[in-house]
Amino acid sequence: MKKKPPKPRSYKIPEDEPVSLAQEAAVQYETMSVILGGNKIVKKPLTGDFDLIALTREGIKKSTLKSLAEHLGISMETMSRLLHSSHRNIQRKDEEELLDTLKTEKVLELAALAQRGIEVMGNKAAFAEWLHAPLTALGNKTPLDFLDTSFGIQMVTKLLGRLEQGVYS
Repeated sequence: MKKKPPKPRSYKIPEDEPVSLAQEAAVQYETMSVILGGNKIVKKPLTGDFDLIALTREGIKKSTLKSLAEHLGISMETMSRLLHSSHRNIQRKDEEELLDTLKTEKVLELAALAQRGIEVMGNKAAFAEWLHAPLTALGNKTPLDFLDTSFGIQMVTKLLGRLEQGVYS
């Protein structure tokens, strides 16, 4: 006779305890959802990496691009360039049309960067200004110049981490 596995215990975090890592991560995903246009555009709540993977495979609506461009402080023409697509091709799509997997993945990477940048810089305007400022650490190029590749996005994210730690860059 097989033993039944024990039932998982439910545990409610008392309000006077500090925020857990899981709760902190949930807030980060919620912020990312806002950057992508909120609940009207991203219908399912983002609660973790599995949701991001599913969303990447499903595709996100073209309408998320406007919200992301606003958070990055860029035009739709620049957004098109970051996605390696012509502005005309992006314009031609219906607002509800889903982007392909590769474009969706890039948009989600950019949204994660925007979320991190806003967190480090304190607000959307300061982050957008920083993105457009030439930096010595980047050979006097702007962080925006590197956002067209995944490796560039990773490099800019690392730079934000250095700034957060107070390392001169």
